[in-house]
Amino acid sequence: MKPARLSAAVLISAVALGAAAPGAAARVAPNPVTAGERVTISDGRRCGTDHDVRAVSPLFGTVPLRPGAHGMAADVRVPGRAAPGRYRVTVECAPGGPRHTETVMVSGGWAEGVDATQAAGGLALLALAGGAAYLLRRSR
Repeated sequence: MKPARLSAAVLISAVALGAAAPGAAARVAPNPVTAGERVTISDGRRCGTDHDVRAVSPLFGTVPLRPGAHGMAADVRVPGRAAPGRYRVTVECAPGGPRHTETVMVSGGWAEGVDATQAAGGLALLALAGGAAYLLRRSR
């Protein structure tokens, strides 16, 4: 076989194998993620509308998935104490049914955000500023 024909045969075989390979079924987005950030887990429309679909991971435990725009899905917050590293997320379509796995990478750092204590403190400062402005107007 000539080199050009061999290359074409190899290329065609590689394309055929790539087309036959199943796509990733379990999806985690965003990926990578930081501790404290929310992720969306979905089944990639592989489980149908079975109501026993769940995601299992050492990162967040067991979470039921619900019907959504991209199949069965759930939003989960990565625990703030999560150590950087790779974590397996397995979507179980039903007890004893097909399983699909994805790996999520937790990077170092902490997701920026406001917790309830910070929000209450901000509201208190806003109320104090509003009260001070009112008193200054009245004193004129």
